[in-house]
Amino acid sequence: MVKYVSVFFAAASILAFSTQVRASCEDILPKGAETGVTRPITTMDLARIRDVGYPDVLGDASSPYALSPDGGLLAFVISRGDPRTNETCSALVVVPLDGKGAPRVMDRGGAVPLLAGAFRNLFITTGFPELIVPDWSPDGKWIAYRKLIDGVVQLVRVGIDDHTNGAQVVTHEKDDVEDFAWSADGRSVIYFSRPGRHTAREKIAHDARQGWRYDSSFLPMQSWEPQPWATALERKSYVIELSTQSVRPASPDEEKAINPPPPPGAPFEISAQSRDGSRGWTSPVSDHPNAKRKVWAQPAGRRQVSCEAPSCSGKISRLSWSADGKSLVFLGREGWNNEENVLYRWFPATNQLSTILRTTDALTGCIFAGDDLICGRENALTPRRIVRIDLRSGRQRLIFDPNPEFANFHLGKVQRLKFSNDRGLPAWGDLVLPPGYDGKSKLPLVIVQYHSNGFLRGAVGDDYPIFPMAAKGLAVLSFERPRDVATSDLSVKTWEQFRASNRRDWAERRSLLSAVEEGVDAAIATGAIDPERVGITGLSDGASTVEFALVNSRRFAAAAMSSCCNDLLSSTVLGGFAWGEENRRGGMPPSVDNNREFWKPISLSINARKIDTPILMQLADREALLGLPAIGALTEAEKPLDVIIYPDEYHNKWQPAHRLAIYDRDIDWFNFWLRGYEDPAIQKREQYARWRTLRDKARHADGPSSP
Repeated sequence: MVKYVSVFFAAASILAFSTQVRASCEDILPKGAETGVTRPITTMDLARIRDVGYPDVLGDASSPYALSPDGGLLAFVISRGDPRTNETCSALVVVPLDGKGAPRVMDRGGAVPLLAGAFRNLFITTGFPELIVPDWSPDGKWIAYRKLIDGVVQLVRVGIDDHTNGAQVVTHEKDDVEDFAWSADGRSVIYFSRPGRHTAREKIAHDARQGWRYDSSFLPMQSWEPQPWATALERKSYVIELSTQSVRPASPDEEKAINPPPPPGAPFEISAQSRDGSRGWTSPVSDHPNAKRKVWAQPAGRRQVSCEAPSCSGKISRLSWSADGKSLVFLGREGWNNEENVLYRWFPATNQLSTILRTTDALTGCIFAGDDLICGRENALTPRRIVRIDLRSGRQRLIFDPNPEFANFHLGKVQRLKFSNDRGLPAWGDLVLPPGYDGKSKLPLVIVQYHSNGFLRGAVGDDYPIFPMAAKGLAVLSFERPRDVATSDLSVKTWEQFRASNRRDWAERRSLLSAVEEGVDAAIATGAIDPERVGITGLSDGASTVEFALVNSRRFAAAAMSSCCNDLLSSTVLGGFAWGEENRRGGMPPSVDNNREFWKPISLSINARKIDTPILMQLADREALLGLPAIGALTEAEKPLDVIIYPDEYHNKWQPAHRLAIYDRDIDWFNFWLRGYEDPAIQKREQYARWRTLRDKARHADGPSSP
């Protein structure tokens, strides 16, 4: 039996084409949706979605929105990928909050910068987009924001009344501007940069002439070039005088404008402060690293007091004083597996708590504007829109819809299924059925992981297009994982101990597999799902769940992975010393022990001979090295495996052409294995010839992949 491993640089022809054709950014703002016409959504529709803020729903405290000093205008950056040219357009946009004017593009740009930062003591770049937040000058006449120019993030400013000449480049740094703030008088800007990055790159290039010594600065899954140490790249602050363009080091007081320290001796981080000096904050209720947080307040001139209502302790993400300074408004998570966003008002003087709004919609990037809350709001069927929520009534008004075209798409039916795993931990899944489903036939099901908050886009990592899958005849269960097993381990005091607790006897993996299988059972119980045709997908932690499921379950007839793998060499050697050391501190045995018994519950390489489920791996070139033990073993065992490698990619893939290719191939893969369907497109003939060979050989093996 011969096994295929197809290594294909998927976007080569598109990348060559993109050198001749530039992306058109004229549609960066929507022109509105046609009415009366609906159609199924396509992968191109989803790949061209417009983003404001992070594409995923995150519990991050930052926001992409900036309110003008007079409270009348909202500024933000919008972006949109174009798979046809493999380029991304972005724009600085201003929207009137009174609803009396149209959004205005103040400046246009290219791709949003990729997030860079300290990971395992090394300074590296990820594939996740940075959050670009505009900032208004104190007089409201200018907007400054960070913009990628010739490969470096610079600071630019745009005049609010005269933007016809485009942005004025304020900085000319060799290294990215990471953060900034206006001076109180608006005549200068304070900003952070890391001048050591440029010096580190020069030293690495110089040392290459004599060869690099392999040490903990290497991340082979990232590059065979050493990475700079984060401790050597100190952030330094500067001030640029806008009238003269002169630059000087910032004083300690000026630096505080960007990174204000907590009050001396304060055991908490201030989250909100009113005009009269009243303070509000949250503090953990225990020393567990994932502890709930409790709301506290100290009204001006009075002693501090905590909110004693049960709803005042939990996942608190936003906090602000009301305009009159008498109440503290905060946003929390409640309900089944924290599926609800709840907006509360707390009166510290009387310790009374009232509910403003309760919704299962995702609320992201919220900022307070007087007695209103401006948020991104989305749900399973509706992409993110910017809304203004009245904090007195809870009613909302639409400010801006980045994707009105989605009103034209027939997305099918979405049903939330709630279930618990074998530990009693609550989870849920959003079951998406194809548009026009007759309610009688049994459908194949694809599981996507591992969060299901907000618009059902492409799961974590955006590799698995939920609604386009449904439009092609596949039911999809978007899985929201239960809380970590280690959350209930009271002995845990650090995040390192947290990870070790999760890994002990593969407790977290067992918990997640149980929850996934309960979700499959809940979907089958609806009467719409064929239990013999279930597929599973995942990236990162979701990919680990796929590995564990393929080893420990026989319920999945096809699988797709966007990263790979947990394995003896992958987790301790191939990722480099820093990666291996962190995993060993988290409970993994060193590779020198060759502890196959430890890895047997999850390792694809150790269990290759017993895995018959066809697997599609679509991997970033920077991470493919970690998959080689599994790929090699499955190949030697002659198992049905197809591997696609995408060039210049990261853990989260960033190139629009790759996004579309991944979307389409995932749909083709599951339709082939779960429905026996082949897309007749000429350019896909070679793909299906490969897969038919895999299928013919899989018929000789026992297991769920056999017809």
